[in-house]
Amino acid sequence: MFKGITAGKYTNSYAGSGTTTLCMPHDPDSLPSNFPTTTYSGYYGRVYGAEYQFTYKNVAIDDDVPCAICKVKPATATMMIPAKQSCPQNWTLQYHGYLSAPHYNYYSSKYICVDNDPEFFEGLRQVNSGGHELYPVRAQCGSLPCPNYKSGQYISCVVCTL
Repeated sequence: MFKGITAGKYTNSYAGSGTTTLCMPHDPDSLPSNFPTTTYSGYYGRVYGAEYQFTYKNVAIDDDVPCAICKVKPATATMMIPAKQSCPQNWTLQYHGYLSAPHYNYYSSKYICVDNDPEFFEGLRQVNSGGHELYPVRAQCGSLPCPNYKSGQYISCVVCTL
């Protein structure tokens, strides 16, 4: 449906704003010039572009992260399954990859499944602008059972439709 810019909260120094990772369009529509008419002491949320914080295949640390919103016909449900590389029976594989999130010592944000063959924005590369940072996710033994998981193991993921 459209390609865009992966965005979210600033991951390492601010506690506020949303926790959802977004796919922002390249051509945003502006609100009216008089919006908002009042604010509470200048308070507002913020959204930042995302950067990879690892090097893998085509991407390098600080490359900006593109995204896409796709429509699948006829899909009645979509799900991301962490720690799997295939879909349940009767589900259709859309892509597989690896689980990503901000650094574990930063403020919370949602996990996302990054495609196994990641892309980056052409042009300006590896420029650290801060913002919404994505790291690969590792398993931590304890209440997560080991075995079957292994401490420090990177976690795969899959996106499936029905």
